[in-house]
Amino acid sequence: MKKKYMLIILTSVMLGVLIGIAIKDSDIKSGNYISKDRLVKGQIKITNKNIKVLNKEKKGLDKEIESLKKKHEDQERMTEINDLKEELSYTDLKESGISIKVDALNDEIGNIANFVDYNKILINIINEAKVKGGKFIAINGERINQYTEIVLAGNHININSVPVAPPYDIKIIGDMDKLSNYVDKESEYLKSVESNYPIKLEMKVEKNTQLKKMNLPNKLNHIEGE
Repeated sequence: MKKKYMLIILTSVMLGVLIGIAIKDSDIKSGNYISKDRLVKGQIKITNKNIKVLNKEKKGLDKEIESLKKKHEDQERMTEINDLKEELSYTDLKESGISIKVDALNDEIGNIANFVDYNKILINIINEAKVKGGKFIAINGERINQYTEIVLAGNHININSVPVAPPYDIKIIGDMDKLSNYVDKESEYLKSVESNYPIKLEMKVEKNTQLKKMNLPNKLNHIEGE
């Protein structure tokens, strides 16, 4: 009987130990699971926070890119406007260039306006100069553009509705390599002018050729950006 009781006690003790171990192991496993769950939740929270920060930075970068894009477009537009203003003679220029002076051969010849206009001498010189590298041209300070009129008005020539008298001083700015070559090789047309009319011509290269902007408005109503 005593042995029977001892066996029961021993069995109870062993069972208690096994149950305790099982419970402890379950707690450990449960604790590990909870720890991982919390870790994952923490990582998700941090990730979501980082996503919000990145989205905010992205919006800022997108705004900056849009601003830079608009600035670039504005610069391109302003460049186009400035180029147009130059072509229409709305800007002052000071660069290397050449000059061609058209004058009477001597004082006895008098006013050369009539045959200069009749033979389109100024217009022909302008057209040849453009072919030879000229881009910007003025005659006696009057800028020449695609709207310029060169016409005889009485005993003088009008340029941009402004009367100009001889000598006609033509200033030209453009491709200096071509223009210098134009001066050095001389022009067959200019030679023919000197041969056929009582006119003398003087061509030279100038380091500081100044062209003032147009004094009178041309036929355009306005230029954007003006």
